[in-house]
Amino acid sequence: MSALRLVVTVGSDHHPFDRLVGWVDRWMDERHERVELVVQHGTAAPPRHGRSEAFLEHGDLIKLVEDADVVVLQGGPMGIVEARRAGHKPVVVPRLRSLGEVVDDHQVPFCKELARLGDVFLATSEREFHAILDGLLGNPAPARPGPVESTQHVDAAVRVFGDLTAALPSRRPLLPRALWPRALR
Repeated sequence: MSALRLVVTVGSDHHPFDRLVGWVDRWMDERHERVELVVQHGTAAPPRHGRSEAFLEHGDLIKLVEDADVVVLQGGPMGIVEARRAGHKPVVVPRLRSLGEVVDDHQVPFCKELARLGDVFLATSEREFHAILDGLLGNPAPARPGPVESTQHVDAAVRVFGDLTAALPSRRPLLPRALWPRALR
């Protein structure tokens, strides 16, 4: 049996996502001989296992995703859309504000809704994450249902996310008003 090709990406956010990289490392401790791993770790510490890159060119990342058996992502909308379009049902781990992984918890409800719709595998704990990967290690087919003609659920969720994001400055500016461009003050 050939090794499972696993691609993990934390995305391009400047907040480190060491929690996800740690979960992957601890899962790989006993499975490293059965898995061919590539991790795009961003500002998190590099993993102990597999090949790692802080950041990858978009085209290189898409190629890795297309060639993977299983894809693990942070819970950002664009990564999920791209994985679904490449024929994957990705394993997603939402970043958490309380752990300094993101500015707010927008990924949590987004990923919960996509899991409810059957578009992603959602892991909210390390135990759950390891169980999902163990199942896919034995049978990766559920993670690779094939290209989808429509990512309507994901696309709709991305639109809602965009609408919410667009409304943020009117509720609570991310920058103090003194730092806004003069035309917007």
